[in-house]
Amino acid sequence: MAGGLESRSGALSIEPMLAVSTPEPFDSPDRIFEVKWDGIRAIAVVTGGTVRIHTRGLKDISEPFADVGRGLLEALDGRDGVVLDGELVAMGDDGVPHLHRVMERWHQGPLARNPVPVSFELFDILYDEGASLMREPLAARKAALHAVVEPNDLVHLTHFEDGEGIALYEASTALGLEGIVAKDKRSIYQPGKRSRHWLKVKHTRSANMVVGGYTFGGGARKELFGSLLLGAYDGGELRYVGSVGGGFSNDDLALTYGALTQLHTERSPFAKPPEVQRFLYWCEPVLVVQVSYGEFTEQRHLRFPIFSALRPDVDARDCTLDAIRAEG
Repeated sequence: MAGGLESRSGALSIEPMLAVSTPEPFDSPDRIFEVKWDGIRAIAVVTGGTVRIHTRGLKDISEPFADVGRGLLEALDGRDGVVLDGELVAMGDDGVPHLHRVMERWHQGPLARNPVPVSFELFDILYDEGASLMREPLAARKAALHAVVEPNDLVHLTHFEDGEGIALYEASTALGLEGIVAKDKRSIYQPGKRSRHWLKVKHTRSANMVVGGYTFGGGARKELFGSLLLGAYDGGELRYVGSVGGGFSNDDLALTYGALTQLHTERSPFAKPPEVQRFLYWCEPVLVVQVSYGEFTEQRHLRFPIFSALRPDVDARDCTLDAIRAEG
């Protein structure tokens, strides 16, 4: 059964289904509404008593989150041939999920003495006992998920509201959460597709960007960097969209700088290099960061960007101008 799941279904390489942004919360009897978590989207494949967890970019992260894998085996109580969709979440000191905390845990590794606590917030099931459920409507998949998974300290089932999106959005605002997702009860699961059957309403705008270079800093940062030069792909070309120099913790600075110094290149990766009046290094366009921002202008430029987190789980080629518009 486990081998069949891998060889016949290709489940080990499933890309998650994605939501499209919508500006305002709403109510609808045809939708269920869930909290939008600020974490790492992940697919867990359970076969033959083992767990493989991979990211949206198909990067295997089973080892750094091995405790979550053990929690999944306990939650499934011997059930096999199961594929689950959810979000890896870590709470900050304020009791609210923060992406940078999950990334901190990822970089700590499985042998850390004081690992950042992480939970897996599950909201979908794609396979059960080797059989695909992806053509089943969401309402049926939700029922199957709740029948299959017994929650524990590490594995949770995401709460959802039936039809009442405005109230959940207001509650998420009061709690300082990222927003909500509205999902059509009849929607099938479309791997790797961004679909209007799933709509997200966020309190702030954010997007993933490619780092194409960095400037030297000054003052306290003179040994590291001043700002990151950001880009997004448009028709195969990397377009400069702005720079970000704020929002970095000391750990963020060290991790980002360590990655940047391995990526130096002599040529600009941007189709049209920005005019920067400071000393800089160009970088191979493979490092991805998430930033929050105030506006994405008609001239395709970010206003008021703030660094949120490194995104090693995201493929740089997926950072497109179209994705910025969809995410925002």
